[in-house]
Amino acid sequence: MAVCKAVIRSIAAEADVFDLTHLIRPFGVREGAAVLSESVGWFPRAVHLAVVDPGVGSDRKAIVVSAGDALFVGPDNGLLLAAADRVGGVAGAWQITNRDLGLPGRSSTFHGRDVFAPAAAHLAGGAPPEVFGPPLEVVSLVRLPEPAVIEADGGYLGEIVLVDRFGNLQTSLTRRHVESLGLRAGNRAQVEVGNRTLGAVLRESYSYGSTGELQLIEDSHGSMALCVNLGSAAALLGHPALGSQILLKRPPARQ
Repeated sequence: MAVCKAVIRSIAAEADVFDLTHLIRPFGVREGAAVLSESVGWFPRAVHLAVVDPGVGSDRKAIVVSAGDALFVGPDNGLLLAAADRVGGVAGAWQITNRDLGLPGRSSTFHGRDVFAPAAAHLAGGAPPEVFGPPLEVVSLVRLPEPAVIEADGGYLGEIVLVDRFGNLQTSLTRRHVESLGLRAGNRAQVEVGNRTLGAVLRESYSYGSTGELQLIEDSHGSMALCVNLGSAAALLGHPALGSQILLKRPPARQ
């Protein structure tokens, strides 16, 4: 938000600040982690400030993480580590305890402004990570479970990882899972989400199908996504929650 950017520019006046997104759902740590990890590889050397922090004010740690050419600042709740893995893995981590590098009169409810934004600004200005506080063992950092894919019931059981504003449902399934079922472009697959079972046509892009058609498409991040041409897959499937299971199978043979 604007006040965090103002804090950054007040400390590091020359810093270029890019907004990745402000559309993560409230408390959506897994969603934020997925968006950050899918985006980090497109940035040059940078400091990445990420705040999805339902534990603000608790005993959760505030951390700086080093990975590849990137530095990450945020809460120790799993938000940062998938992105760190994308750029080479965690090389070091430090707890932010040095109050001299934060804002005075720190609030217990707005660490984005008072702790994380100042830390990111000082890092952007050249401060080394170790000045923020003691080093942390990498194994002590909170890590979210990896999105699962298992073989089940003659198909693959995955989960919904992201829902974008168009209602596209990104899943943990990949083209490899689709092709191992013998499915190719134009073929129909069977998908089960919650109590709904529908057919989805494997397409190369949105416009290849008819309006309103449920499609299975490899998205720009290499994940298989459920989409509806000029519509919303989320609405069609009853707005499933993130983490909901999806079973992908070949359709039953016609009798």
